[in-house]
Amino acid sequence: MGLFDWFKKGRKGKKKGNTVPDVPEKAHTAGSSAIGKYDELLRELERERQLNLDQERKIREMENRFSRMQEDFAGMAERQQITMEKMMSKDLSSTGKLGHPGPSGKGDTRLDIIPAMSNPVLEDKTFENFVVDEANRFPFLAAEAVATGIGRKYNPLFIYGDVGVGKTHILHAIANKVREMDPRKTLLYSSTEKFTDELLKALERDDLDGFRSRYRNIDVLLVDDIQMLSGKEATQTEFFHMFNHLYNSGKQIVLCSDRPPSEIKELEGRLRSRFEGGLIIDMKVPTFEGRRQILVNHAHSEGYALSPEVLDYLAFYLDSSVRELEGGFNRVTAYATLMKEPVTVSLVRKVLEGALSKGGSMKDMQEVLEEDGPSKGRVTSPHLSRNPYSERDTELEEETDKLEQELFLELNKLQK
Repeated sequence: MGLFDWFKKGRKGKKKGNTVPDVPEKAHTAGSSAIGKYDELLRELERERQLNLDQERKIREMENRFSRMQEDFAGMAERQQITMEKMMSKDLSSTGKLGHPGPSGKGDTRLDIIPAMSNPVLEDKTFENFVVDEANRFPFLAAEAVATGIGRKYNPLFIYGDVGVGKTHILHAIANKVREMDPRKTLLYSSTEKFTDELLKALERDDLDGFRSRYRNIDVLLVDDIQMLSGKEATQTEFFHMFNHLYNSGKQIVLCSDRPPSEIKELEGRLRSRFEGGLIIDMKVPTFEGRRQILVNHAHSEGYALSPEVLDYLAFYLDSSVRELEGGFNRVTAYATLMKEPVTVSLVRKVLEGALSKGGSMKDMQEVLEEDGPSKGRVTSPHLSRNPYSERDTELEEETDKLEQELFLELNKLQK
């Protein structure tokens, strides 16, 4: 641009009568031709830049709309939950359930567990719709054995892994299977944070005995994020006594964490030894094949038909966690639906720019998949052999370099 501005300045000076060296007509014509091509290229680049800015603005507007919708939905769900809890409390208290005296003056503390203490179990999270591959086959089989009663010796079952690998899905699947096998069994699916909150409320109400009674009268205990016990001495003490009571009573305990017991800091030695006394399993991020199948299932349930190229692209690049994978899928399909555009690899790259975990081209992706091969749970795909979406950008860059070289040559001739 600097040379181009200098050249234009020289031409402008000639019009105003300034003294400039005479330029041969042939050189002048060649220089004008190069400048004309350069001007055209600049206009094309400007149009591309403006188009990108417009697309980015639309994406930001769409994200803002989604954020507002999510906030509204969360508020509505919270209000509905509060209303349902009030209605349930009113109905059950009138019949003598939930530990409140009924007409006979007797309450049933056992029925107090599920509504008051437990997080809701999601019925759609089952073993049947859990995608199994080499990364999670062992924890899947162990959890299924525990849920069906075959794995009674796996107690406690301790599953750990990074965020978003499917640990919570496994807990819900166990809960649903236990209910299916024996509806009479009382189970509690909760989290360490929920346990701590309930303990604090019991202390405020001076009802520690009631708290202990409710948590100990269960058949299956499922606790998520057990690493949150770290540093909480009072909570650890209560959890230790509850754990001992359930374990000695032959009740099943399943714990999930983002790290193994040995790496949970500020955890009492007696609790750590209890956790390590059962079966400890590492759960990893699904392989490429597993991630692709998750996308296929998700697309089918949501009613989207994605091409093999899009499935391969998403499964390869969104490899950090299942949540990232599903989040990327939701963002791409939402954008395509609202903007009324087909879901292509080009659209995926545009919408998920900055979120993709790897660089490189589709050719690089094919080479990586072929190197890993089926032995590592990955598959090769004929759809990854070329990347037609980047060819236009490459051609534009080559044309720009060529025109710049021509312009430099012409300007050097003029200066001579």
